[in-house]
Amino acid sequence: MKRSRPFIKDVSPAYFGAWLDRLFEGHEMAARKIGRSAYSVTGYVATEKAAKVQRTESALEQDFLTLLEYDWRVLRYATQPFKIQWKDETGRLRRFTPDVAVAYNDMAVRSDPALRTTIFEVKARAQLKARWAEEKPRLKAAFAWAKDYGCRFKVMTEREIRTPYLENVRFLLRYQKMYGDQDLYDARIPHICELLVRLGPTTPQALLGTVRGDAVHRGEYIPYLWHLVTQQIVGIDLAKPLNMKAPIWPTAQARAIAGDRV
Repeated sequence: MKRSRPFIKDVSPAYFGAWLDRLFEGHEMAARKIGRSAYSVTGYVATEKAAKVQRTESALEQDFLTLLEYDWRVLRYATQPFKIQWKDETGRLRRFTPDVAVAYNDMAVRSDPALRTTIFEVKARAQLKARWAEEKPRLKAAFAWAKDYGCRFKVMTEREIRTPYLENVRFLLRYQKMYGDQDLYDARIPHICELLVRLGPTTPQALLGTVRGDAVHRGEYIPYLWHLVTQQIVGIDLAKPLNMKAPIWPTAQARAIAGDRV
């Protein structure tokens, strides 16, 4: 490996995939200790998509991890994963630690063959602008490194992260998993799918209005409906505000679950 190109110390491009697996499994140490800065709001995120609690260095990075938590395509991720080493114009060795490494599951890759492990740098636009002279060569080196190591490198700012989609994801994450009476779950999930298939495009409010019983009983169906949204069984546009009057529709999965009931 030519040292004139950006690299990870002791990790060749050929070995990078296996090394990254070890990182995601918690066998490699984080590359950077997070210090204080004007942009830092340190925090910790517990997740099933990482072997260890992940530390973040800004509120924006925490918001980005929220998106990763909801994204069904994301298999694993790690914050401050490694140091990329590169030489500046003077030949001096520099180091750059990207913010997040993300691996995607097999189903996601099959549906999008261009999808591959992605390394993200999360920065506020004001921070990028204020430090552009310093950031530009680092980011250029990171893009070159990603090409050599078979990854994608992307920069995420508040423009891409803090959207109505993020607000919807924050709301829906509480419904991503359902706990409690399994018999109720097994009864209500197909019932909702049946009602939705019968109605076609509708709204949560209209769908719940077709559930027999009083308002309290109908209200008990709301968590199950949002759960079906998180599983992509109930279709909805998450780029728009989420409420009881938002358009919803049955997906192919909903039709399959409803089956002969319709």
